[in-house]
Amino acid sequence: MGCFSWITQDTHQPIYIDGYQKRGYKQRTYYMWDNNGNFWEEPSYQGYGMFGGKDYYVLLAEMNRVYDENVTEKQKREDGINIEFYDNHDEILFPNLTEISIWTWTNKQPRRHDNQGQYCSEDDWNNCNHFK
Repeated sequence: MGCFSWITQDTHQPIYIDGYQKRGYKQRTYYMWDNNGNFWEEPSYQGYGMFGGKDYYVLLAEMNRVYDENVTEKQKREDGINIEFYDNHDEILFPNLTEISIWTWTNKQPRRHDNQGQYCSEDDWNNCNHFK
């Protein structure tokens, strides 16, 4: 399982993995939103796409496909990753990712964070590849 991180849609700041943020930067609580007004709160993001026990890619799949109860979370996650990275994004609904706890969902794909949730200053850019 790889590390995933995005840029929040409210503050336009990276979602840092707990322990990999800029020195002195207090770890933020992040929120993931669906198009029905549900949200998942994550006070300690670990880098695997989980927000409050809900997987970003599972939610992406559930927002765009109908599943019966026999479909596993693993299959939904694989479907979500395929939607994110391989499918045409016309008419795709995307979860929103924020730092604020009051939000109105909009259908805009969150931008990925190139450093995969870790802080990297310009001085140590060449040393910031332990997730790549």
